[in-house]
Amino acid sequence: MLSCQPSKPVVRRPSYFSDLRYDKAAAKYKERMEKRYEARDNSYVLSVLDYAVVSLYDFDLENTKKAFTAAYKVDDGRILEAAKFYQWLQVDTRKVYKLTKREKELSHLYLGLAYLFDDNLEESLVEFKKLRQMDQEASSLPLVNFYMGLVYEKMGMYDDALIEYNRLKEMNSRLDAEALVSHIEELRTGTFQPDSGRIELIVQVDHQFASSTGRTVAIADDERIATLPSYVDKFEVKLTPAEAERKAAQDASAEAARYGTRCCGGLLGEYLWPGHGADMADFAGDVAFGQEDENEDVRFWGYAPVAVSVLRIQIPVTTREIRLVFYNRESGRIGSCRYPLSGSNARAYSARGTYFVIAGLAKEFYVY
Repeated sequence: MLSCQPSKPVVRRPSYFSDLRYDKAAAKYKERMEKRYEARDNSYVLSVLDYAVVSLYDFDLENTKKAFTAAYKVDDGRILEAAKFYQWLQVDTRKVYKLTKREKELSHLYLGLAYLFDDNLEESLVEFKKLRQMDQEASSLPLVNFYMGLVYEKMGMYDDALIEYNRLKEMNSRLDAEALVSHIEELRTGTFQPDSGRIELIVQVDHQFASSTGRTVAIADDERIATLPSYVDKFEVKLTPAEAERKAAQDASAEAARYGTRCCGGLLGEYLWPGHGADMADFAGDVAFGQEDENEDVRFWGYAPVAVSVLRIQIPVTTREIRLVFYNRESGRIGSCRYPLSGSNARAYSARGTYFVIAGLAKEFYVY
């Protein structure tokens, strides 16, 4: 018999998001890093990194700086120093997850950004230089050249800024290096004429997954002002030949040690339990080194971007808010977000006469 009860209406979710929220993710990762630490999970430092970058998106510079600093100091083995930043970080000798080269460099990059957004140019430059010291190939990463050039420019060190921007020209980056070089030349020669009716805006979009790497349209109040490219930097960190050779040697040594243990275990097993030598070989190898599939490190920093888009532009000084409209790699709209530039609901950083808007595009942040 058919029911006469009215059926429930089907509520369809909009096809694209209308806001980006980071507070819930920040709370989740703060709780997760504390639980992982208490559980003696040696990958807890990855939760610290997730918490750090989400805090940056969430307009929380204090915890951004604390978390990134604690993460790289723990990775360096300086747990005592890191303990100064968080009470939950106790001193012990436990083995912790070792950050990859890319994770270390991104840590210093974001820490440099946090200091820049906090108007601390000296500390910002220190972090970008640490990144360079860690990897000379970072000299050919557009994002590093751009922000180092910007910091030098804001500090009045125009010759150094010119070096960074000229490198951008040489690598044919998607940033407008010609305009940056021309701007510095005007500052050096004293011919720059500032426009009192306009103010500078820098927008950065972090793409946490590949399918979001489409263009981003920037709108100042109701006026479309610019389009960010799908990416300006994939921040791919390559091993130097020496590092690659060392890694290969380490892998070979580990495999040789496992093989030797398996052989000894097999011979002993065959002697004690004829016909079961192979089983004893596997058992001996697993006891000594762990199961091979378990040794594969599948943990990763969830919010490390796969690509980053950046744009520098002048906007009317009367601009109240910036709206970003995001598209995927197939040019389909995926959502938008508003960024008030001032007031109690401001979502833009302000330092040295420049507004900074930074967005993270992970699905966890979408609000429909």
